[in-house]
Amino acid sequence: KSKNGNFGDDINGWLWDRLLPNFFDNDENTRLSGIGTIIDSYMPHARKWYVLSSGVGYGFPPSHFGKDNWNILCVRGPLSANILNLPPEKFITDGAAFLNKIPEFSPLSEKERKGIIFIPHHYAVHAGEWEEVCKLAGVEFVNPESDSKYVLDKIRNAKLVLADAMHAAIIADAFRVPWVPMVTSPQINTFKWLDWTSTIEQRYTPIVLGSSSLKEMVRSKGLFLYGEKYYNNNCDVESSIKQFKIQRKIKSHTLWPLYRKPASFLANRVAINAASLVEKINRSLNQKFIDESVKIMISASQQHGFLSDDKIFESNLGRLYDCLYLLKK
Repeated sequence: KSKNGNFGDDINGWLWDRLLPNFFDNDENTRLSGIGTIIDSYMPHARKWYVLSSGVGYGFPPSHFGKDNWNILCVRGPLSANILNLPPEKFITDGAAFLNKIPEFSPLSEKERKGIIFIPHHYAVHAGEWEEVCKLAGVEFVNPESDSKYVLDKIRNAKLVLADAMHAAIIADAFRVPWVPMVTSPQINTFKWLDWTSTIEQRYTPIVLGSSSLKEMVRSKGLFLYGEKYYNNNCDVESSIKQFKIQRKIKSHTLWPLYRKPASFLANRVAINAASLVEKINRSLNQKFIDESVKIMISASQQHGFLSDDKIFESNLGRLYDCLYLLKK
C-alpha cells in the first residue's frame, strides 16, 4: 500500500465490505488476499488464507503459500497461475471487475460520458511534469493518489482513459470505458499488464510516453540499477515470464539487500537530486521533454482505445461471483 495513497490499492478498503456486508471482523487469524499484486513473501502467517483475484508481479509467494490452510479461489491471470504452479481454471481476472455491479458506479452510456483523462502510475506523479503535459494536450490529469471513489467517478464519466496506472485500465474496462495503455517509465510492469489483458483477450500494445522532465529521465535510466525496471519491450507472455524469473532469482540472492541499498541511494537520490538542481538552474531545460510528451499524448487521445468484449467480461464477472459465493459459505 502506497503511503501517499493509490486508488487501485485503496478500493480494497471498502469494496469487499460492500460485496460481503457484515462478513469481516478484526480476527487476524483469517485473512483475505484481494485486489492487487499482493501475493509475495511479506504475507503473514494466518490460520486461514483466502485468495480471490490477487496476482504476483515482484517476487516469491510466502513459504507457506498453498498449504492446507490456503483456499485459493482464483488468481488474477495466467501469468500469476504459471508462477504459482496453479491449473488454468484457477485464474479469472482482476477483482476490480466487481465494481461494474456496485450501484453508484453502474456504467454510463456513451452519450453520458465526455472528456479524456490521463491517470499516471503513482510513482510518476512526483517525478514528472504530467499535469503540465495534460494541460497542453487538452487532457484532464487525474492524480492516482486522490480518494479512490473520486478517481473511480472520473473514470466512469470519461469518454477515453489514458492509463499509465494499470488499475485505471482495469476499472475503465469494468465501467465499459475504452482505455489506452501508456508507459511513462520502465517501472511499468509488463508482466502484470499481460497477466490481466490475457484474461480479457486483448493485446497489450502500450504507447510509450517517455519522460516529461530531466529528473524523470534520470530516474528512469537508473531503475535497472536497483531492480525496479519491469517494462519488457517485447510485450509478450513468454519473455515476460522469463524476465520475471530472472529478476526474482537475482533479488533472492543473499547479497542483494547489501547491493540494493547503496545502488538505490546513488541512482534514486544522488543522481535525481543533481538533475533537480540542473532543472532549477535552467528552467527551460524541461520544455523539450514536455513538448515531446504532449505530442505523444495528443496522438494517444485520438485512439479508439481497447475494450473487452461484453460476453468475455460478463463471463469473467460471473466466475468471480461464483468465487465470492464460495467465500461466503
